[in-house]
Amino acid sequence: MSSLGNGGVIGVPITVVTTETTSEAVTSFTSPGTFTAQTNQITATVLLVAGGGSGGSAAANNAGAGGGGGGGFRIIENHPIPAAGVAVTIGAGGSAPNGNGTNSIFGSSVPIASTGGGSGRTLPQGAPADLGQPGGSAGGGTNPARSGGNAGGYSPPEGNVGGISGGGPLYGGGGGGGAGAVGGDGPAYPNNGGTGSPSTVGSPTASPSSTTYSAGGRSGRYPAPGNGPAGSANTGNGGAGASCTFGSGFTGGNGGSGIVSVKQTAQVGGTAASGVWSMKSLYQQVAAGNWS
Repeated sequence: MSSLGNGGVIGVPITVVTTETTSEAVTSFTSPGTFTAQTNQITATVLLVAGGGSGGSAAANNAGAGGGGGGGFRIIENHPIPAAGVAVTIGAGGSAPNGNGTNSIFGSSVPIASTGGGSGRTLPQGAPADLGQPGGSAGGGTNPARSGGNAGGYSPPEGNVGGISGGGPLYGGGGGGGAGAVGGDGPAYPNNGGTGSPSTVGSPTASPSSTTYSAGGRSGRYPAPGNGPAGSANTGNGGAGASCTFGSGFTGGNGGSGIVSVKQTAQVGGTAASGVWSMKSLYQQVAAGNWS
Protein backbone atom coordinates (compact mmCIF):
# COMPACT_ATOMS: atom_id res chain seq x y z
CA MET A 1 0.00 0.00 0.00
CA SER A 2 1.26 3.48 -0.72
CA SER A 3 0.35 6.67 1.12
CA LEU A 4 -0.79 9.90 -0.50
CA GLY A 5 0.20 13.35 0.71
CA ASN A 6 -3.42 14.25 1.36
CA GLY A 7 -3.95 11.31 3.71
CA GLY A 8 -5.87 9.13 1.26
CA VAL A 9 -5.14 5.48 0.68
CA ILE A 10 -4.99 3.30 -2.38
CA GLY A 11 -5.73 -0.38 -1.99
CA VAL A 12 -5.97 -3.21 -4.46
CA PRO A 13 -7.58 -2.42 -7.83
CA ILE A 14 -11.25 -1.64 -7.35
CA THR A 15 -13.90 -3.57 -9.26
CA VAL A 16 -17.30 -1.90 -9.45
CA VAL A 17 -20.16 -4.37 -9.01
CA THR A 18 -23.65 -3.40 -10.11
CA THR A 19 -26.58 -5.00 -8.31
CA GLU A 20 -29.83 -4.03 -10.02
CA THR A 21 -33.23 -5.66 -10.37
CA THR A 22 -36.53 -4.66 -11.92
CA SER A 23 -39.93 -4.58 -10.29
CA GLU A 24 -42.87 -4.58 -12.71
CA ALA A 25 -46.34 -3.49 -11.65
CA VAL A 26 -49.62 -3.02 -13.54
CA THR A 27 -52.29 -0.72 -12.13
CA SER A 28 -55.66 -0.70 -13.91
CA PHE A 29 -58.52 1.74 -13.33
CA THR A 30 -62.11 0.91 -14.25
CA SER A 31 -63.49 3.87 -12.30
CA PRO A 32 -62.07 7.31 -11.45
CA GLY A 33 -59.13 7.31 -9.06
CA THR A 34 -55.65 8.59 -8.25
CA PHE A 35 -52.46 6.91 -9.42
CA THR A 36 -49.33 6.70 -7.24
CA ALA A 37 -46.04 5.53 -8.75
CA GLN A 38 -43.84 2.92 -7.11
CA THR A 39 -40.44 3.84 -5.72
CA ASN A 40 -37.79 4.96 -8.25
CA GLN A 41 -40.38 5.20 -11.06
CA ILE A 42 -40.12 8.19 -13.38
CA THR A 43 -41.76 6.89 -16.58
CA ALA A 44 -44.44 4.34 -17.42
CA THR A 45 -46.45 2.86 -20.29
CA VAL A 46 -50.04 4.11 -20.24
CA LEU A 47 -53.00 2.45 -21.97
CA LEU A 48 -55.97 4.77 -22.54
CA VAL A 49 -59.30 3.39 -23.77
CA ALA A 50 -62.23 5.81 -23.95
CA GLY A 51 -65.91 4.93 -23.71
CA GLY A 52 -67.55 3.50 -26.83
CA GLY A 53 -70.44 5.16 -28.65
CA SER A 54 -73.97 3.83 -28.53
CA GLY A 55 -75.63 2.09 -31.41
CA GLY A 56 -78.33 3.95 -33.26
CA SER A 57 -82.01 3.37 -32.56
CA ALA A 58 -84.47 2.29 -35.23
CA ALA A 59 -87.81 3.99 -35.56
CA ALA A 60 -90.89 2.21 -36.85
CA ASN A 61 -90.82 1.52 -40.57
CA ASN A 62 -87.14 2.40 -40.79
CA ALA A 63 -83.92 0.76 -41.91
CA GLY A 64 -81.46 -0.85 -39.49
CA ALA A 65 -79.39 1.61 -37.46
CA GLY A 66 -75.66 2.21 -37.53
CA GLY A 67 -73.32 0.70 -34.94
CA GLY A 68 -71.46 2.76 -32.35
CA GLY A 69 -67.80 3.60 -32.78
CA GLY A 70 -65.18 2.18 -30.43
CA GLY A 71 -63.62 4.50 -27.89
CA GLY A 72 -60.25 5.99 -28.72
CA PHE A 73 -57.38 3.53 -28.13
CA ARG A 74 -53.89 4.79 -27.28
CA ILE A 75 -50.70 3.30 -25.83
CA ILE A 76 -48.11 5.87 -24.73
CA GLU A 77 -44.69 4.52 -23.80
CA ASN A 78 -42.09 6.21 -21.59
CA HIS A 79 -44.61 8.75 -20.35
CA PRO A 80 -43.18 10.90 -17.50
CA ILE A 81 -45.02 10.43 -14.22
CA PRO A 82 -44.71 12.16 -10.84
CA ALA A 83 -44.39 10.17 -7.64
CA ALA A 84 -48.03 10.60 -6.58
CA GLY A 85 -51.32 12.30 -7.17
CA VAL A 86 -52.09 11.58 -10.83
CA ALA A 87 -55.82 11.95 -11.46
CA VAL A 88 -57.46 9.27 -13.62
CA THR A 89 -60.77 9.67 -15.44
CA ILE A 90 -62.54 6.71 -17.06
CA GLY A 91 -64.64 7.36 -20.14
CA ALA A 92 -68.29 6.34 -19.89
CA GLY A 93 -70.02 4.48 -22.69
CA GLY A 94 -72.57 6.47 -24.66
CA SER A 95 -76.20 5.96 -23.71
CA ALA A 96 -78.68 5.04 -26.41
CA PRO A 97 -80.17 6.57 -28.35
CA ASN A 98 -77.39 8.45 -30.10
CA GLY A 99 -74.98 8.97 -27.19
CA ASN A 100 -71.27 9.51 -27.75
CA GLY A 101 -68.75 7.95 -25.37
CA THR A 102 -66.67 10.23 -23.14
CA ASN A 103 -62.90 10.64 -22.88
CA SER A 104 -60.49 8.72 -20.66
CA ILE A 105 -57.83 10.98 -19.13
CA PHE A 106 -54.56 10.42 -17.25
CA GLY A 107 -53.20 13.47 -15.40
CA SER A 108 -54.44 16.96 -14.70
CA SER A 109 -51.77 19.64 -15.27
CA VAL A 110 -50.45 18.08 -18.50
CA PRO A 111 -52.99 15.33 -19.21
CA ILE A 112 -53.02 12.69 -21.91
CA ALA A 113 -56.35 11.40 -23.19
CA SER A 114 -58.27 9.27 -25.66
CA THR A 115 -61.53 10.39 -27.27
CA GLY A 116 -64.97 8.86 -26.74
CA GLY A 117 -66.46 6.87 -29.62
CA GLY A 118 -69.14 8.37 -31.84
CA SER A 119 -72.70 7.08 -31.82
CA GLY A 120 -74.38 5.27 -34.65
CA ARG A 121 -77.41 6.92 -36.26
CA THR A 122 -80.65 6.28 -38.01
CA LEU A 123 -83.11 8.68 -39.60
CA PRO A 124 -85.35 8.41 -42.66
CA GLN A 125 -83.26 7.08 -45.53
CA GLY A 126 -81.34 9.82 -47.32
CA ALA A 127 -81.59 12.53 -44.66
CA PRO A 128 -78.48 14.75 -44.84
CA ALA A 129 -77.91 14.64 -41.07
CA ASP A 130 -78.12 10.87 -40.96
CA LEU A 131 -74.43 10.33 -40.22
CA GLY A 132 -72.60 8.38 -37.58
CA GLN A 133 -70.98 10.82 -35.17
CA PRO A 134 -67.23 11.49 -35.14
CA GLY A 135 -65.16 10.28 -32.21
CA GLY A 136 -62.15 8.19 -31.27
CA SER A 137 -63.71 5.85 -33.79
CA ALA A 138 -66.79 7.06 -35.61
CA GLY A 139 -70.25 5.57 -35.48
CA GLY A 140 -71.85 3.98 -38.52
CA GLY A 141 -74.50 5.89 -40.43
CA THR A 142 -77.40 5.20 -42.75
CA ASN A 143 -76.53 7.98 -45.14
CA PRO A 144 -73.96 7.51 -47.94
CA ALA A 145 -71.24 9.62 -46.29
CA ARG A 146 -68.66 8.61 -43.70
CA SER A 147 -67.94 10.24 -40.36
CA GLY A 148 -64.40 10.79 -39.20
CA GLY A 149 -62.46 8.81 -36.62
CA ASN A 150 -59.32 9.85 -34.72
CA ALA A 151 -61.11 12.94 -33.44
CA GLY A 152 -58.14 13.77 -31.19
CA GLY A 153 -55.85 14.07 -34.22
CA TYR A 154 -53.25 11.72 -32.72
CA SER A 155 -50.37 9.90 -34.36
CA PRO A 156 -50.65 6.95 -34.49
CA PRO A 157 -54.43 7.30 -34.90
CA GLU A 158 -56.68 6.37 -31.97
CA GLY A 159 -59.42 4.96 -34.21
CA ASN A 160 -61.10 4.76 -37.61
CA VAL A 161 -64.07 5.98 -39.61
CA GLY A 162 -67.51 4.38 -39.52
CA GLY A 163 -69.26 2.55 -42.32
CA ILE A 164 -72.22 3.61 -44.42
CA SER A 165 -75.55 2.03 -45.26
CA GLY A 166 -76.18 -0.60 -47.86
CA GLY A 167 -79.11 -1.59 -50.01
CA GLY A 168 -81.62 -4.40 -49.94
CA PRO A 169 -82.58 -6.89 -48.96
CA LEU A 170 -81.19 -6.35 -45.44
CA TYR A 171 -80.86 -2.55 -45.54
CA GLY A 172 -78.30 -2.49 -42.75
CA GLY A 173 -76.67 0.70 -41.54
CA GLY A 174 -72.90 1.02 -41.38
CA GLY A 175 -70.83 -0.64 -38.69
CA GLY A 176 -69.02 1.49 -36.15
CA GLY A 177 -65.34 2.13 -36.68
CA GLY A 178 -62.89 0.27 -34.45
CA ALA A 179 -59.36 0.87 -33.22
CA GLY A 180 -58.09 -1.82 -35.60
CA ALA A 181 -60.16 -1.20 -38.74
CA VAL A 182 -62.80 0.98 -40.36
CA GLY A 183 -66.46 0.13 -39.90
CA GLY A 184 -67.86 -2.07 -42.64
CA ASP A 185 -70.66 -0.92 -44.89
CA GLY A 186 -74.16 -2.33 -44.66
CA PRO A 187 -75.79 -4.71 -45.23
CA ALA A 188 -72.97 -7.01 -44.08
CA TYR A 189 -74.80 -7.81 -40.85
CA PRO A 190 -73.69 -9.05 -38.34
CA ASN A 191 -69.97 -8.70 -39.08
CA ASN A 192 -69.51 -5.11 -40.16
CA GLY A 193 -68.24 -3.52 -36.94
CA GLY A 194 -64.61 -2.44 -37.18
CA THR A 195 -62.20 -4.71 -35.29
CA GLY A 196 -60.58 -3.63 -32.05
CA SER A 197 -56.89 -3.61 -31.10
CA PRO A 198 -55.15 -6.05 -28.73
CA SER A 199 -52.99 -4.98 -25.80
CA THR A 200 -51.11 -6.69 -22.97
CA VAL A 201 -50.56 -3.45 -21.01
CA GLY A 202 -53.54 -4.13 -18.78
CA SER A 203 -52.55 -7.74 -18.05
CA PRO A 204 -50.66 -8.79 -14.91
CA THR A 205 -47.03 -9.79 -15.47
CA ALA A 206 -47.83 -13.43 -14.74
CA SER A 207 -50.68 -13.48 -17.27
CA PRO A 208 -49.48 -11.66 -20.39
CA SER A 209 -52.51 -12.50 -22.53
CA SER A 210 -53.86 -9.83 -24.86
CA THR A 211 -57.22 -8.17 -24.39
CA THR A 212 -58.98 -6.62 -27.37
CA TYR A 213 -60.31 -3.09 -26.89
CA SER A 214 -62.34 -0.52 -28.83
CA ALA A 215 -64.19 -2.65 -31.37
CA GLY A 216 -66.95 -1.01 -33.38
CA GLY A 217 -70.56 -2.08 -32.91
CA ARG A 218 -72.32 -3.94 -35.71
CA SER A 219 -75.24 -2.37 -37.49
CA GLY A 220 -78.90 -3.32 -37.31
CA ARG A 221 -80.77 -4.78 -40.25
CA TYR A 222 -84.16 -5.42 -41.82
CA PRO A 223 -86.29 -7.50 -41.25
CA ALA A 224 -85.11 -8.88 -37.90
CA PRO A 225 -86.52 -6.52 -35.25
CA GLY A 226 -84.75 -6.18 -31.93
CA ASN A 227 -82.65 -4.00 -29.64
CA GLY A 228 -78.92 -3.76 -30.23
CA PRO A 229 -76.62 -5.43 -27.65
CA ALA A 230 -74.45 -3.16 -25.49
CA GLY A 231 -70.68 -3.00 -25.66
CA SER A 232 -68.92 -4.85 -22.83
CA ALA A 233 -67.86 -2.83 -19.79
CA ASN A 234 -64.24 -1.62 -19.64
CA THR A 235 -63.50 -2.52 -23.25
CA GLY A 236 -64.46 0.72 -25.01
CA ASN A 237 -66.51 -1.31 -27.50
CA GLY A 238 -69.30 0.39 -29.41
CA GLY A 239 -72.92 -0.63 -28.93
CA ALA A 240 -74.76 -2.40 -31.74
CA GLY A 241 -77.38 -0.69 -33.84
CA ALA A 242 -81.02 -1.67 -33.48
CA SER A 243 -82.71 -3.71 -36.17
CA CYS A 244 -85.85 -2.30 -37.74
CA THR A 245 -89.42 -3.39 -37.57
CA PHE A 246 -92.66 -2.21 -39.10
CA GLY A 247 -94.76 -1.91 -35.96
CA SER A 248 -92.60 -0.14 -33.40
CA GLY A 249 -89.09 1.12 -32.82
CA PHE A 250 -86.14 -0.48 -31.07
CA THR A 251 -83.13 0.90 -29.23
CA GLY A 252 -79.43 0.58 -29.95
CA GLY A 253 -77.01 -0.81 -27.37
CA ASN A 254 -75.11 1.42 -24.96
CA GLY A 255 -71.39 1.79 -25.51
CA GLY A 256 -68.92 -0.02 -23.26
CA SER A 257 -67.03 2.00 -20.65
CA GLY A 258 -63.29 2.52 -20.97
CA ILE A 259 -60.21 1.65 -18.94
CA VAL A 260 -56.82 3.16 -18.04
CA SER A 261 -53.87 0.87 -17.26
CA VAL A 262 -50.38 1.91 -16.18
CA LYS A 263 -47.44 -0.48 -16.50
CA GLN A 264 -44.35 0.40 -14.46
CA THR A 265 -40.89 -1.15 -14.59
CA ALA A 266 -38.86 0.46 -11.82
CA GLN A 267 -35.11 0.07 -11.39
CA VAL A 268 -34.18 -0.86 -7.83
CA GLY A 269 -30.87 -1.63 -6.13
CA GLY A 270 -27.60 0.20 -6.64
CA THR A 271 -23.83 -0.20 -7.05
CA ALA A 272 -21.07 -1.47 -4.79
CA ALA A 273 -17.30 -1.56 -5.18
CA SER A 274 -14.77 -4.11 -3.99
CA GLY A 275 -11.48 -2.90 -2.51
CA VAL A 276 -13.06 -0.07 -0.51
CA TRP A 277 -12.59 -0.23 3.25
CA SER A 278 -13.85 1.55 6.31
CA MET A 279 -11.28 3.19 8.62
CA LYS A 280 -11.84 0.37 11.12
CA SER A 281 -11.01 -2.26 8.49
CA LEU A 282 -7.95 -0.27 7.45
CA TYR A 283 -6.70 -0.09 11.07
CA GLN A 284 -7.19 -3.82 11.55
CA GLN A 285 -5.14 -4.60 8.43
CA VAL A 286 -2.27 -2.32 9.56
CA ALA A 287 -2.32 -3.71 13.12
CA ALA A 288 -2.09 -7.23 11.76
CA GLY A 289 1.06 -6.29 9.82
CA ASN A 290 -0.54 -6.80 6.44
CA TRP A 291 0.23 -3.25 5.34
CA SER A 292 2.89 -0.74 6.29
